[in-house]
Amino acid sequence: MRQLIDKIISFFAKLKKNKVLKQTDVKLNLGAGLQVAPNWINIDGSYNAFFSKFPVFFLKKIYKVSGANKYYSENEYVKILKENKFIHHELKYGIPFQDNSCDFIFSSHFLEHLPLYDANHLLREMFRCVKDKGVVRIIIPDLEYAVELYKKGKKDDFLKFFFTETSNIYEHHHYMYDFEMLEKRLKKAGFKKIHKRNYKEGSVPNIDILDNRPEETLFIEALK
Repeated sequence: MRQLIDKIISFFAKLKKNKVLKQTDVKLNLGAGLQVAPNWINIDGSYNAFFSKFPVFFLKKIYKVSGANKYYSENEYVKILKENKFIHHELKYGIPFQDNSCDFIFSSHFLEHLPLYDANHLLREMFRCVKDKGVVRIIIPDLEYAVELYKKGKKDDFLKFFFTETSNIYEHHHYMYDFEMLEKRLKKAGFKKIHKRNYKEGSVPNIDILDNRPEETLFIEALK
């Protein structure tokens, strides 16, 4: 089944036109997975995003092999995909929106899945796309928290931040950050005001829905 899905995605990817999507007044959720909120545009490179516009009977088949069945019921899975807007896109190639077109950009536990070169490129893309005074909120695993686990002798928990037991490429971590490391890269991308935030506290809408994993997570907002 997975081989068939890969072939379908490859076929449609070849037909995809290389053009910037023309949107204004938007809220982007980058690397969204299925962690979504109403009225956000969710950009993701997964099977789920690709097939979101397909009929319900087909989504039910995808559900069985998507990995989402570990966390969501079939009805929840279908409801998320049919009631929210998804764009299938590999974010390492940039954000398919115009300059200064987004009010808010949110990204949860995604940046660490990109190699550092691609992550730096994506941060520059966030700066390009967000409007003046627009806010970017990035939440990622906190390297400082992981190091503390190691110091406490919780070595297996520490290693989970760096390695995965699955072959799913979307679960692999390619880099880790603490606040100072990500702050440096955000400044290099062009952001001037960068703040460490608390769980479900900040300037971005719907973080009461979107924020997750408070114990292990670093919450950062950057203002253009």
